Amino acid sequence: MTDDVTKYQRLARIGSAFTPRAPVDRLALLSGRRPQIMEVVSAVGQKGLHVALYGERGVGKTSLANVLSEIFHNQNLPEYRAVMINCNTEDVFDSIWRNVFRELHLALEDDASPEDVRYHLSRLDPPAIIVIDELDRVEDDDSLSLLSDTVKSLSDRAVPSTLVLVGVAGSVDELIGEHRSVERALVQVEMPRMSLSELREVLERGFGEIGLTARPTALNKITALSEGLPHFTHLLGGFASERVVADDRNEVVLADVDAAIDRAVTTHTMRSAYQTATRSTRADNLYPDVLLACALAAKDALGFFSAGAVRDPLEIVAKRRLQIPAFARHLKQFLQPERGSVLYRTGEPRRYFYRFANPLLQPYVILNGLAENRITDEEVAELQGIDFTSESPLEQRRLF
Repeated sequence: MTDDVTKYQRLARIGSAFTPRAPVDRLALLSGRRPQIMEVVSAVGQKGLHVALYGERGVGKTSLANVLSEIFHNQNLPEYRAVMINCNTEDVFDSIWRNVFRELHLALEDDASPEDVRYHLSRLDPPAIIVIDELDRVEDDDSLSLLSDTVKSLSDRAVPSTLVLVGVAGSVDELIGEHRSVERALVQVEMPRMSLSELREVLERGFGEIGLTARPTALNKITALSEGLPHFTHLLGGFASERVVADDRNEVVLADVDAAIDRAVTTHTMRSAYQTATRSTRADNLYPDVLLACALAAKDALGFFSAGAVRDPLEIVAKRRLQIPAFARHLKQFLQPERGSVLYRTGEPRRYFYRFANPLLQPYVILNGLAENRITDEEVAELQGIDFTSESPLEQRRLF
């Protein structure tokens, strides 16, 4: 009975050590991101300075925002009250600030203006750290303009409270629009994809919380296949841990990772998007191979790839050399709603560049390719330019 209780306790700890479906909410569990934390904390300590925290979906922006309160309360820093709200597509300036003031347990008059918001915030004691998450979901341009005016007003009057604007974007301009007047009031903190060493830290910390160790090959495979997105590190780390604990073992090995991949591809929310993108009644359906080649193609710092970059991985996947005209229509179809618009395209004819519309789909496609034996570990390692099949720790590199 005692052994069963211990096993159940370890299984329960997995849910707090690895959180693929929820942001991290404890500083002790937030791995890496030290430069970004330093930038945010430094800005909060300066009157008139605010923060725009932006990056791809799934890189951990909300996790970092979640721990701000703990950072300021536990590190002998001046007292702040911290509140956080999430935006949706129906939100406008008034509803955003009504939600903020409700979290602050304060009332806000109807149709409040940026000056009204500044007036109330200037009288807060202690001052507040106000995190406005998922700002990219706000569709009303006038509301974004009013929010920019609010940032400028708070900065000009040196109000001690700090706004942290968080959203999916490639730049601050994408996040709040091109309002140049607020640039000097905003510290721009980009959240890039995580480095290999940061992802390894996520795993080692998570396994340590459960009382597990891991073989270097297991650590290497998870970190490499996560493609810089901590969501997949947490997902695979959690699934592998469950298998180890269920078997009454203490070490994660490569077989546990492979089992975790098989489980991930059948349960992940990206499964539906993948099936929509690749579905066909034709026996010679090339869509799965082309999408896998896109996921494996060499990309620039922003995640874009060319049609030419698809040829080499497609040759490995399809077992034959195909030129661009043979799969150009597949790339075009991946832009269409009937295939889920899984790719985004920019540029002009003969100079198009593509990117996965949802960053989470790209590593999922690779995991699915491995699970379906469309590609091997060794082939993925060769295309990535990194040997994650070795026992040696992976060398630091930029994933994109």
